[in-house]
Amino acid sequence: MLKKIIKNFVQWKVMLIIQIIISVIFTIFLIQLNVLPLLYNVLIIIAEMLCALGVCFLIKNAQKIRLIIGHVLSILIIIVLIMGCFVVNKGQSTLKNVTSDNVQTNRISLYVLDESSYKELSDLKNQNIEANVNDEHMAEAIDALNKEVKLSIQGQEDYVQMSNDLYDQKTVGIYMNEAQSALFDEIHEDFHEKTRVLYTYEIEEKVEDFSKDVSVTQNTFNVFISGIDTTGPVSTVSRSDVNMIVTVDPTNKKILMTSIPRDYYVTLANMSKKDKLTHAGLAGVENSVKTLENFLDIDINYYARVNFTSLIQMVDALGGIEVYSDQDIPKLGIHEGVNQMDGKKALSFSRERYSYKSGDNHRVQNQQKVLEAMLNKMMSPAIITNYSSILENINGSFETNMTSQEITSLLKMQLSDMAKWDIQQIQLEGHGAMMTGGAYMPNHKLYYMIPDQSSVDKCVSIIKDMED
Repeated sequence: MLKKIIKNFVQWKVMLIIQIIISVIFTIFLIQLNVLPLLYNVLIIIAEMLCALGVCFLIKNAQKIRLIIGHVLSILIIIVLIMGCFVVNKGQSTLKNVTSDNVQTNRISLYVLDESSYKELSDLKNQNIEANVNDEHMAEAIDALNKEVKLSIQGQEDYVQMSNDLYDQKTVGIYMNEAQSALFDEIHEDFHEKTRVLYTYEIEEKVEDFSKDVSVTQNTFNVFISGIDTTGPVSTVSRSDVNMIVTVDPTNKKILMTSIPRDYYVTLANMSKKDKLTHAGLAGVENSVKTLENFLDIDINYYARVNFTSLIQMVDALGGIEVYSDQDIPKLGIHEGVNQMDGKKALSFSRERYSYKSGDNHRVQNQQKVLEAMLNKMMSPAIITNYSSILENINGSFETNMTSQEITSLLKMQLSDMAKWDIQQIQLEGHGAMMTGGAYMPNHKLYYMIPDQSSVDKCVSIIKDMED
């Protein structure tokens, strides 16, 4: 019976029909993906038809050698088409994942000292911990924690007092939103090294779509790039360590990258008080967008959140990038001039600030250089040759409120003309100062960067010139 099935399968008519069916399925998937220009789709269909005709010519009424060659060729074509179906389907899945469902994730975590004897959540049974009762999600998180283990939970409103109580061992653990835990770094730089998480409860919540849609292939638009460095989903509410406005002019093929230092002293939209720009992200990415719109008096059409650590893996997927450094950095193995960088070196370069007199100001310049190098590589034929690897690394480390149709329109435009883009970089500048009075930690002296208004006016003028 099995021999009969195999014999029927290898008959030229059956194999040809299978090849044609899979070719049709692959073509449908490709058209649904809607990334390739019409010409590319037509050429692929023609290639599929020629392959079918070629196999038919080799196999029909052929002698044994030609018959074998035809069967082998048909099997190879079928395998390639099946693999193509998987790759294209993966592209559709990735686009669906990175285009935001307008969901943000709140991670409520229980921290203990790393040197403590508490290894499992059950070890804390009947112990006293503190919880940040100001968080709107805390009641639900406490209920979830109590179902796991019985604890005595004391409410605490002061972030700094919570961290001090843990360090002084006045409490065995603190339970709070991971976004707010980033504030502890301002007081205890070694907080995340001296503590560990015993338990995490995630709460997903829907947020309204606040994008300002335009025709992305015809109109200039602004994208807020928020670079985070956190565990968990990229939708996790957290500080925004990289803040950049990317202005895209698709008609004239121009991209302007405007970087804003993370410590910039601006009025937070949710609190109507001044604080570091990075703290705007503690209330979600929409708050960062509104804060910058108010500060710069511009419209921001979309946002893109990037898990900076994960996204740098894309550098390896792209086969490395070439980045210019304006000075030697021996400890990173970087020399003045053009450097070939893998993901690890690119990440180190984009984070380095202690090798420069201007510190954070220079760091944002390096972040722009890394992003520019990645964009240049993505807009080259590397986007096609490294398609599968790029998709694998984007998934889970990138999120945007652009629609999948808007993204595919941009990709299709780029594949149609493979145009070279003019990429420019500017940044907002200022001077550092130690002050008290920030919105989130008003009683503690922290480092802020006071904006240079002439720098702000100049950058806003350049953005608006591009928009006009």
